[in-house]
Formats: sequence, C-alpha cells, structure tokens
Amino acid sequence: FVAEKLPDGGGYGHLQGIIGNSAQIQRGEGIHNILDNNEKWTLLDGCEQTAEWQAEKAVKFAEDWLAKYHDQLNAIICDNDDMSSAVQAAMNAAGRSDIVCIGVDGNVGPLTMVKDGELLATVYQDGAGQVTSAIQLIPDIKAGKTVDKNITIPFVLVTSENVGQYLQ
Repeated sequence: FVAEKLPDGGGYGHLQGIIGNSAQIQRGEGIHNILDNNEKWTLLDGCEQTAEWQAEKAVKFAEDWLAKYHDQLNAIICDNDDMSSAVQAAMNAAGRSDIVCIGVDGNVGPLTMVKDGELLATVYQDGAGQVTSAIQLIPDIKAGKTVDKNITIPFVLVTSENVGQYLQ
C-alpha cells in the first residue's frame, strides 16, 4: 500500500510492537521483504524503534524523526493501529498529511479516521474470525482428529472505498 501510494519511494520509519512478539516479528519481516527490496525506498537511520504498541511513544519517535528528516520522511509504518492513528494525527497537526501512516488492527478509531479522510488506510485483522475458526476446531481436537496447525484468516486493506463494510 505504501509503495503504491508513493510510487517514487522515499524514506520510511517503522514503529514496532514489543520486541519478540510474533506480530512484531512477522510484520517487520513483511515490511522489510517489500521495501528493502525496492531501490526507491530507504529505512531512515534510527527510524526503526519499538514503541511497545503505545501511541504516546510512537508519536514521540515520529515527531523526532520529522524534526530530523523533514521532507525525507515519507511514510511511517506501525505494527498496530493505536500507533498509526496517533502518529497520523500528529503528522496532520504538523502540516504533514502527505506522510503515509498505516497500521494493523482495524479498530473503530482508525476506521473512523479513514472514513473522515484523516488516514488513508488500515489493515483489518479479523479477531472474531480468528476466534470463530479456533472454536470450530474444538470438536475435532476433542475427538483426537488431526487438524491443521496453521489456519490463515486473511487480513484486509481498508481504504475509503471499503471502510463502510468494517465500520459498523
């Protein structure tokens, strides 16, 4: 999404969750697999930090990066929506609504920001679908049947075009 919105590339920062958490590890791998292999993108020096899923810490890092890199900072990718929505609000308040911020969860606050045009997108994590899928496995597990150890519930990019499906 970031590479699509900013096809000329630029500099980016990555705000991580708690180091060692599976979401932090896998989201970081995904970001690096895409942007680090794109010659148009650069992870700015010092711009990958853990904000421990916390909005206040994320905003502090983002404001520091903005002060240091100015127009070289084009995107801030966050491991969750608490961080991305707070960072985008701070960038908007600083007059830098051109900085693309995105996170994962699809909480009501970020979805509302997408609806209102204050945030370009979020990635919806279907928590209810994850729980439902796990519960559906219980009878098979109790019966001693073999079940798949890896079941994927798709994440969905939510933009202004489809936000109404998720903001209910």
